Amino acid sequence: MSSNNEIRSFRGDYWFLSNFFPCVIIHDGLEYRNLEAAFQAAKCGNLAERSRFGALEPRDAKRLGRTVALRSDWEHIKLFILGELVRVKFIINPDLLGCLLATGDAYLCEDNTWHDNFYGNCTCPRCKDSLGLNYLGQVLMTLRENVKHFISCANDGLFTL
Repeated sequence: MSSNNEIRSFRGDYWFLSNFFPCVIIHDGLEYRNLEAAFQAAKCGNLAERSRFGALEPRDAKRLGRTVALRSDWEHIKLFILGELVRVKFIINPDLLGCLLATGDAYLCEDNTWHDNFYGNCTCPRCKDSLGLNYLGQVLMTLRENVKHFISCANDGLFTL
């Protein structure tokens, strides 16, 4: 569901916002087929373990990510990693960056029914009265604002590209 001021679903026209969207992601010298695979791989402590995620579809990567031994600092760095991977996704896929900028000032939130109130907002009957933290949406909106600011500064001649 979407309006001029909100994008509440990362499906259809806004599927590109989803971590499941197919696109090249390069992280720590490894290539992945989607952001979800790169994010799940980042849970692993070494590159050999991470390389198992390279060719995985998002659902398979998420499933495998639930079985790996988490690196010791995962809880402290997972949001940093998410931000880093989102930046990579949109910087190395400039067509997707254009789509992100085209969302204007809309509030971005992945409403869901799978009880994810950390990265999104679950709207199922059990969770509907709780407001999700929406960290994925927050990261996307922050990147969008940073890029718009960068473009504005470049257009104002504050620095040259």
